[in-house]
Amino acid sequence: MPEPIRKISYCMTCKNRLWQLSDTLPDNLRRVEEAGDSEIVLVNYNSDDGLDAWVRRFQGCIDSGVLRYVHERSEPYFHASKAKNLAHFAATGRYVVNLDADNFIGDTIPAWRALWAEEPDLLIHGFSPDKHRKQRSEEEAARCRPDSGNGTYGRIGLPRTRFLALGGYDEHLLPSAHEDQDLMDRATAHGLPVVRRPQPGSAAIRNSHRETMRYSGITLDWWDVRELNKERSAENLRLGRLTANHGRSPVKVLLNFTEETEL
Repeated sequence: MPEPIRKISYCMTCKNRLWQLSDTLPDNLRRVEEAGDSEIVLVNYNSDDGLDAWVRRFQGCIDSGVLRYVHERSEPYFHASKAKNLAHFAATGRYVVNLDADNFIGDTIPAWRALWAEEPDLLIHGFSPDKHRKQRSEEEAARCRPDSGNGTYGRIGLPRTRFLALGGYDEHLLPSAHEDQDLMDRATAHGLPVVRRPQPGSAAIRNSHRETMRYSGITLDWWDVRELNKERSAENLRLGRLTANHGRSPVKVLLNFTEETEL
């Protein structure tokens, strides 16, 4: 008997990135509709660029369950771990996949489903190799770390129960840098197998590190933040602190324009 389809939740966040989301979200919604038993969870992290009004054009997708829309209305600055956690905590699928606002799902859904059908308890790290870096083979590309500047490093999928057991992304990290690697390192230390898969084609809209830090509310550049977060992550791993966010307080949000809830 074939393995049943397992629902996948693609978890997206946006803080004043409508200029990118207007390209990625329509295509990503089409992909999950075509695949079936999939959803996109989109967090509006208090954007002030008209995102809330723009999303209303997808009310049909909200009504059908293809799109879950989470609006955080109080935080003045973007914090990647906090925003990503809201998206993942609002998800209803068996598997959760982080997908930044500048990322395209592309043709990955069948391949990822096949991997999870073969090994249900698996973390998949998707990436797109830097087109300017010569690779001898696809196998070599899969072994190399992706270029952090190509916009696809944080494409991480794992069972939702595993994500929750890890406490999600570490909200004590500084706003943006290394949070994805920290999650993968803690998952690996927790015993979760990891497989890396390249994504062909146009996987993301390329960003600068300056753009990544633009709404963080801090003056440090991305490289300095990355080093500080790496130090915290390494210390936690050394001490065996694999579960993040003990004592975290729920966050009030508006779900699908109508439901006040906490995540």
